[in-house]
Amino acid sequence: MPFGFLLPAFLAGLAALAVPIVLHLRQREREKPQPFPSLMFLSRIPIRTAQRRRITDWPLLLLRALALALLIAAFARPLLQSGLAAEGRAGRSVAILFDRSLSMGHRESWNAARDSARRVIAALSPTDRVAVVAFDEEASVPQPFTTDHAAATAAIDRLVPGARGTHYAAAWRAARQLLGSDSTATAELVMITDLQRVGGGAPEGVSLPAGVTLRTIAVGPSSAANSAVASIEIEQRAGEGRGSVVVAARIRSYALPAPRKVKVTLTLGGRLTGTRETTLPTSGSTRVAFDPVPLPAGDLPVTVAVEPDALAADDVLNAVIPAEAARRVILVTPPDATADETVFLERALTIGTDPKIAIERRLSGAVDAAGLRGAAAVILYDVAPPSGSTGSALIAWVAAGGGVVIAAGPRLAARGIDGSFSPGRLRGLADRSTDRGGTLGELVEEHPIFSPFRGGATAALGSARYLRYARVEAQSGARVLARFDDGLPALLERREAAGRVLLVAAPLDDRAGDFPRQAAYLPFVRRLVLYAAGGDGAPLWHTTGAAWRPAVAVPDLVVSSPSGELLRPDSAHGGAIVLTEAGVYSAFRERAVGAPAAMVAANPPAAESDLTRLNADELLLGVADSNTTAATKGPPTSTELEQRQQLWRIFLMVVALLLVVETWLVGRGWRANAGRIVTVPDGGAE
Repeated sequence: MPFGFLLPAFLAGLAALAVPIVLHLRQREREKPQPFPSLMFLSRIPIRTAQRRRITDWPLLLLRALALALLIAAFARPLLQSGLAAEGRAGRSVAILFDRSLSMGHRESWNAARDSARRVIAALSPTDRVAVVAFDEEASVPQPFTTDHAAATAAIDRLVPGARGTHYAAAWRAARQLLGSDSTATAELVMITDLQRVGGGAPEGVSLPAGVTLRTIAVGPSSAANSAVASIEIEQRAGEGRGSVVVAARIRSYALPAPRKVKVTLTLGGRLTGTRETTLPTSGSTRVAFDPVPLPAGDLPVTVAVEPDALAADDVLNAVIPAEAARRVILVTPPDATADETVFLERALTIGTDPKIAIERRLSGAVDAAGLRGAAAVILYDVAPPSGSTGSALIAWVAAGGGVVIAAGPRLAARGIDGSFSPGRLRGLADRSTDRGGTLGELVEEHPIFSPFRGGATAALGSARYLRYARVEAQSGARVLARFDDGLPALLERREAAGRVLLVAAPLDDRAGDFPRQAAYLPFVRRLVLYAAGGDGAPLWHTTGAAWRPAVAVPDLVVSSPSGELLRPDSAHGGAIVLTEAGVYSAFRERAVGAPAAMVAANPPAAESDLTRLNADELLLGVADSNTTAATKGPPTSTELEQRQQLWRIFLMVVALLLVVETWLVGRGWRANAGRIVTVPDGGAE
């Protein structure tokens, strides 16, 4: 049966076996004086003595050497490796599924994972074949099936923790494809992972060949305690030049044993500009805001870092403030509108960031082609779409990609809209003051406008009450995105070439309802206007694994990665750059010199910071229930075998027994009595 040691370094102590041999060679004959009455009848015989040059007591020497060897072996922690070796099974294939996600960079996980992989490879027989599959959100095969175990070990040594999330399904699919090309009847999959719960459970639609054994080796940290920089918030303030910027970060903590006091630093453009100290709760989030700093021209890289812990990769978050962060929105109001009539709308749009919205207020009839140039969206607040040359300019602007939001109020409802520009016709007001007001009923939840309210949060929109609102009849080609509880349309959309026009019947002021005083008002209004403008603008950062194409046209694009590697657009990804590293990427023309034409930041998925573990049975449950004969219980790990067998205890018991026998043997027979007699004359004899 194969035999091994958990701590083979202690076997170096076998050199101590030379000690019993030296003791036996240096042993001197013992002299025992014996009184004798007279020497006159004895003849004098000279005796020559010399140092012993050979061993005369082999049984005692072997007994002592065996006891010493067993003592050394006990400290090396012996174990039987029948569960790890592949004795007598030639042609066996073992695929090592190695987790390289960001969470594996924990100081307790990575070295343990590589050591586990090396032990699995070392336990294989020479005829066994081994392959290495590295996975995070995607999977690759750095080493296909081979009998060259040294090559597989080298592939393990080359792996490093990545910056992407955990996705177990990618590993199983890669293993299925790998085993599909292997004709070996006996195969085993060994997944080495920290069993992070956010990686998901068993994949769907993955079946493995019959006879496959599945096994997991968990190398996760002993505690799920962790802290990470979860997000960065940017607020730009007006002032001289580009004004100033206020950066705030949200620090997230998970299962800390006690509150943790940390230092948080802010770096802008590669220069340390702020430091804060805060105390993190055991679980939860903490917001840290820094002092305002002047905002320079061009893209500005931002880095917020917290004192590193056991998982240092998520203790830094990068962002890039774009050169033009504010988006210009034209608010067209009627001549008789008061300032407080649109106060809720303007505050909701300007209070948010990422991106910042700048409101430019104008009266109806003051919008022309020149004013529309560079605008992100136009809000017609209780104002009918213009006609004549101004209307033509607005239609052309929308067709080129602009967005218009028509906010129907009592003026517009009384006047009505019959033009083809609006998604709906207005036919007076609906008065719901007698039944406590109407509410929003049916919503198209999958529409981007309602993205902040997905996952059960749509109830926040339904809590608002509307006492009076415009009666709207949808026109041909319009899509109703929301309705009141009486069935009347509340929000409509119609596409106009590259642009879009939205009609909102729900009142956006507090005169005909309480919607502006509800928590859902701000995210709804911002999403409404940003959707009309064509999106949210450039995000502060992307998640690793995303494909990035600079918004500005950069001929002969070359991108410098955070590690300094130069990248070219990949035709397989539509000419985009795949953001595989965490950090800031810079785009240049032809050569990576001078000021970059564009910049982008990439950060790992926020969920990767949660180190909560998944049960191994849940991980393999879906695969085991597939149409295969795969078994979920694989051979035990080395630690399990050591705990179960405890051979070192037996070794120590045998050593103790051998020492007892050695003590008894030394004190018995000729070993106890043999020796040269030295006679001395009697004190009275002459």
